[in-house]
Amino acid sequence: MRALAAKIRTPGLALYVLPDPPWYSLYDEALEADEDTARLWQELTAASRLGRAAAFAVYEDEAMCWGLAGDGRILYRYCEGVEGEPEGARGELPAYLDAAAVAAAQAGEPKTAAVRALAGILGLFPDHAVVGFGDLLELDEESDLPADVWVLEDDAGPEFVLERPLLEEDHAGG
Repeated sequence: MRALAAKIRTPGLALYVLPDPPWYSLYDEALEADEDTARLWQELTAASRLGRAAAFAVYEDEAMCWGLAGDGRILYRYCEGVEGEPEGARGELPAYLDAAAVAAAQAGEPKTAAVRALAGILGLFPDHAVVGFGDLLELDEESDLPADVWVLEDDAGPEFVLERPLLEEDHAGG
């Protein structure tokens, strides 16, 4: 996890990690600030080298992108209302996902609700999938972050979720 964080984190901005075995939720301040979908897909691909990964990005709660990746490649991605991105789905959903349920979730409004629904379909705690789109930065500024949130800053950098077993070495000193 530390190697991935070092690779994707932007110096000067934080990367927040919430372990939720078998997933990790990552929120990168830079991805939200830049609204750079190319970087979103790059980071999703990098995360997927460690295991099955999903990425979610919500823009102004009216537009979103999300995707799934594994083994260093994007399997499926979907965007709606995002400038510079093709509308709709590209790639194929894995067979273990119910396509009708995914389509219904993608259509949800507001888009943070759509992300929560998609997270539930993937088996991720829904609030962890939207952690960065909520009050995480405000909680950090007020020193009220939950104890299970790791903050990786300049010594370590839409919203990533990575499925893999929690390793004691990753959690210790996180």
